[in-house]
Amino acid sequence: MIDLENKTIDLDLFKRVLREIKNSDRTDIIDSFSDNQFRSKLQLIDMIDKCIVLDKDSEIVVFGSWFGSILIPNLAPKVKKVTCIDLDEQAIKIAKNRLFPNYKNIDYIATDVFEKDRERYWNTKLFINTSCEHMKPMNTWPYWKNILCESFFAFQSNNMYHIDTHDNCVASLQEFKQQMPDNFQVLQEHELKEDRGTRFSLVGKISR
Repeated sequence: MIDLENKTIDLDLFKRVLREIKNSDRTDIIDSFSDNQFRSKLQLIDMIDKCIVLDKDSEIVVFGSWFGSILIPNLAPKVKKVTCIDLDEQAIKIAKNRLFPNYKNIDYIATDVFEKDRERYWNTKLFINTSCEHMKPMNTWPYWKNILCESFFAFQSNNMYHIDTHDNCVASLQEFKQQMPDNFQVLQEHELKEDRGTRFSLVGKISR
């Protein structure tokens, strides 16, 4: 695990990252460990820690997990299972086989999260989506009605409209909240300004 404040790093992970950067044509691996990625994802993790109790029986699903670069090492040791879902099959394979082969409590699925309901969703305690700008609004995800009562969510989006792959940016926290289902109760919200724009974070409870 990497901690920017304490300046510590998992050296084995660092070696795996350097090896993959050297051997892969995926230059975005570097981007996944950028300062902006660290700041935004560690901010979200801090918000989660303040209002959600995760334990060894908790299950987490990550929509749009990409390489899982920061979330996996910070969350996997705390919980029973993490399911990483992304459309990018190559990124999923790199995460599973190259970056994080040491974690045995992670499932990797290369698919569209809107494609079908999955039994694992029913027992998920925390849904994370740090890529809301890349997909349809979360209030259009059709499976919320099937999940375990009193689950939680931790979502991020941004106002970086100039990035080609961003299909669903929002201009403000208020606009982001409007993309939440009616039964989502926001417990924490945050704006993080960076050189490309502002990143918006919402953490809260999903009730019946």
